[in-house]
Amino acid sequence: MPKVNFYALQQDSDGARLTFACRLAQKAFSLGHKIHIQTASPQQSMQLDDLLWTASPASFLPHSLLDASNLTDANSSPTQAHEAITIGIQAPTQQRQDVLINLSEKIDDCHANYAVINEIVLADPGSLKLGREHYRFYQSQQYSLQSHKI
Repeated sequence: MPKVNFYALQQDSDGARLTFACRLAQKAFSLGHKIHIQTASPQQSMQLDDLLWTASPASFLPHSLLDASNLTDANSSPTQAHEAITIGIQAPTQQRQDVLINLSEKIDDCHANYAVINEIVLADPGSLKLGREHYRFYQSQQYSLQSHKI
């Protein structure tokens, strides 16, 4: 059963949310986890891709962008099939990740397959409302929930 972390940021900018997602990915990667970052749009995926290249000058975070052409066939790109971090609007279907970082408005269809789910909530009313909805959903699944103010 997944453990779900809600991180409530004091900021209300998408840039702060993406930067925090990079920090979470870096920590999970340093612990040896496979990570999927679910984004809200292809543009957000590309922004995150850029940030992960520059997130930490001292370390490289191996990652790949997913699109419709490589979501279902892990053999279509051998490099992407072995990346520790994947980024996309939906998770790859034939790969197993340990950690989900959800930046999307929707809950991943395969939420039960993750050991840890991280939801990042901004300080704006829309994000707070969506965070509460996600909290209630995970609570109804009887997942272990924790909230963190950042």
